[in-house]
Amino acid sequence: MDDTVIPSVVSGVPMAPPPPGYAPVAEWVLADSEELSRLRSALARIVGPSGDGATAMHDTAEKIVLIASELATNALLHGLPPTVVRLLRDERTWLLDVVDHDVAGVPAVDGERPPGHGGLGLLIAERLSARVGWYTSGPAKHVWASFPLNHPG
Repeated sequence: MDDTVIPSVVSGVPMAPPPPGYAPVAEWVLADSEELSRLRSALARIVGPSGDGATAMHDTAEKIVLIASELATNALLHGLPPTVVRLLRDERTWLLDVVDHDVAGVPAVDGERPPGHGGLGLLIAERLSARVGWYTSGPAKHVWASFPLNHPG
């Protein structure tokens, strides 16, 4: 089976894999929303300014934690299990990759909503990350977001 993806835009989210060259940093398999707290804490420790979570998070780290939570929640609510969250990086960029197994479900950016009404995860990702995209590979759908790496580590 050919997994080649032709870049396009569906519902505002570009359909394209991320650029190559990222190395895995960490991975979490989530069964339900109760595990989101563990995910946020672990991400904060990894992407925090010193990598150990000992000092306040910088802007990029806060964005990564927020968007990971939003995209993982989307996958848990709208995708098929298991939900897998992967953090990768290259020399200049963090890459957050959230995987579910509903390859027929197309990620869609919902319109503006009043605060507190939910449904804005992809919109938040589009506004706070450098790039957002999605693609399918075999039985998995990936929604990804990239962020500048603004501290050594």
